[in-house]
Amino acid sequence: MKRKIALKRLSSSDLTLFEHHYRSTSGAKQKAINLDAAVFVDALFPGLRGRLDVLRDRVIVTLAIYGPGGAGAHSITRKILKQQKNWRLNGELISNPPEESTRYDPLVKGDYAILDFAGDPEPHTARMYLVAQNLPQDATLHAALEADYGAAFSPHKGLLEIDPDELARLLGGLGLPIGHPVLDFIDFEALEDAAQGGFDGMTKLRKRRQARGVSREELGRARQSADQIGRLGEEILNAWLDQQRQAGSGPEYRWDSDTNAIAPYDFTLFGDGKAERRVDAKSTSGDFRNPIHVSVAELAEMAHGGLSYDLYRLYTVNDVSARLRIAKDVGAFAADLLGKFSGLPKGVTVDGVSINPEVLAFGEEIIIDLSENDGEGNEGGDLFGD
Repeated sequence: MKRKIALKRLSSSDLTLFEHHYRSTSGAKQKAINLDAAVFVDALFPGLRGRLDVLRDRVIVTLAIYGPGGAGAHSITRKILKQQKNWRLNGELISNPPEESTRYDPLVKGDYAILDFAGDPEPHTARMYLVAQNLPQDATLHAALEADYGAAFSPHKGLLEIDPDELARLLGGLGLPIGHPVLDFIDFEALEDAAQGGFDGMTKLRKRRQARGVSREELGRARQSADQIGRLGEEILNAWLDQQRQAGSGPEYRWDSDTNAIAPYDFTLFGDGKAERRVDAKSTSGDFRNPIHVSVAELAEMAHGGLSYDLYRLYTVNDVSARLRIAKDVGAFAADLLGKFSGLPKGVTVDGVSINPEVLAFGEEIIIDLSENDGEGNEGGDLFGD
């Protein structure tokens, strides 16, 4: 799936989404960044118009903010709202993180926000990299964006769709220091896949990075992030399973991988006191379509473990929420794969595979929201069944 990237030139009214600018701007009323419908809907998400009644004119997104000045990810949840004819990234004011008490203060009118959306037919996640012209760490990048795209903006056009590969080439040619988060930003999903041994991720990185390659620091950071997201996904699933159990709509269960890190599954579901199903949580902070990495030990358990085995795909994972789709009874699929590996030469084994989620029969999406103040909750109902 092609990445959906837009470049936003920040106006004075856009800046007041950030608490510092809202408090310091006399008469400020807007708490949103405007998203031009001609780009956000017509170009990036044309299927969104047909979803407005279902979505009630709002889309909940996991938003990760990078920058300005090379600052790392600040993850929050916000809404994209349709208000009359306008679309806005909206919600509560964005405050400076406690450990970075002046982070967003240097932003001024004319700074840029690179927006990377994922999801279809509406966005589920958005990554935003802020580029501040007055910060030395961003000066080169701001000048390059201004030179390549500045002339396309006008008082009536503040958002542009830009080609992901074109942006990657621009960033790669700026001589930014190794480890600058804008490089991770543009290659986030490819790095996540490559860090887990994914061929697709490595291929994309070779194409985009060419001679520049990937540093040990970048790959190590991506591997650590993938591990953290995997653990966070299990924690969120554990909390959701507990909610379902307490409400009487879900079974008793056990979190196996919490006590046995090499278990070829994460959870066991029980019925009438007996183990009935195995569950493996496969988590990503990105889109549903990101590759799923499955070990041969997991495939063997799916095919020959003696219990029904389900894959729980958690995506757009953040601290308090995730989206979930479930593929049930994947044992036959695993057995077929293992059969294909049986013809390998003696002494050659396969350790794992990368799977496109769309080749499996995943069910409908469930929204898991564990935040105390948002009532979105579980919209998918009881999906356990037989």
